[in-house]
Amino acid sequence: MFNFTTQTVYNAINTTGANKNMWVVTGKKPALRIGNTRFDAADVLDIYMKNPTVENLASVTFDMNEILIDQASTDKEITARIVLYIGLSMNNQDAFYANDLLYKGKPLYIEFSVKKDDDAAAVAKRVKANAAKYLLLSMGSEKILDVTATTAAASGDDPATGTVTFTGVNGYQQIKKAVLQKFDPNAKQVDCCSNQGEYVDVITGVPVIYTTDANGVVTISSNKFGEGGTPEALADDEVAIAPGIEAFGDYNWIIHNLRLPTAANTGFWAPTKGEMPVVGQQYVQFIVRLCKERDGISGSIVGARAKSVTTHVLYVAKPFASAVQTELAKFGTIKVDADTKLQAPFV
Repeated sequence: MFNFTTQTVYNAINTTGANKNMWVVTGKKPALRIGNTRFDAADVLDIYMKNPTVENLASVTFDMNEILIDQASTDKEITARIVLYIGLSMNNQDAFYANDLLYKGKPLYIEFSVKKDDDAAAVAKRVKANAAKYLLLSMGSEKILDVTATTAAASGDDPATGTVTFTGVNGYQQIKKAVLQKFDPNAKQVDCCSNQGEYVDVITGVPVIYTTDANGVVTISSNKFGEGGTPEALADDEVAIAPGIEAFGDYNWIIHNLRLPTAANTGFWAPTKGEMPVVGQQYVQFIVRLCKERDGISGSIVGARAKSVTTHVLYVAKPFASAVQTELAKFGTIKVDADTKLQAPFV
């Protein structure tokens, strides 16, 4: 068995003119030629297609009214904090997240005070202000997370509302831990007559079950996986953590995985410029496997025959993908297993 794989990027598919790069061969031996690759219908084993998807940014939202419930039990100002631990998917190895553990990650803390006369809106604004003032979510000039405070003043019998949302800056980030805590000076008993203070959990973030649409846009549910592997509703002291999912088939993905931005690829006289992706473009992936019997290359036994399997991976700019899909569909059923799995990853 001989295996061979190609990876080719097409920014345009032309069927006419001087730049023609797709030909349809009809007759007894139908075939399709795209660029320098010829697909004979008789040799096609299977065809797969994967549509491009957008990235989803990990996020979690805390309602500041939850911390006010604890503050109402005392006349004193209390101290609270939000604890975050940001990890990375295995496709990213950003050194900023390096630690002495197997998986990379970075802990982040935002501390703030909760005063007696505060409402949720005031607390939410204070959380955001503290994060900005002390650069708690930044690495030099680079942001680690975006923080947004959503507030509304009290109206009639309705109290003021205030939520704080933390959102990743790229799809590789994963929020591994997200907890809203308050400092309890009597959390731990040291001996018969004294206590030791400690932060205790008020609200805990939990990864939830989610689905995506055809474009990769995530819709999260209010259910998590229980210990038995069955979905169950979030508890009153839990909030949903939306997942971070990297994009597929866009410019950044291809530069990351297929076309490194080296001088040989990006220089003015680079011979491979035509194979570089276009900024802002999305690409549909087609995988075509061809199998052909080969004579004269197998010598283990008398009369041995060998089969050559070649895998051709095409990344076609989305505006031109339908033309390629139409022609390939004449050679067999195009499977979309990856798209189906992505849209319901927990099924």
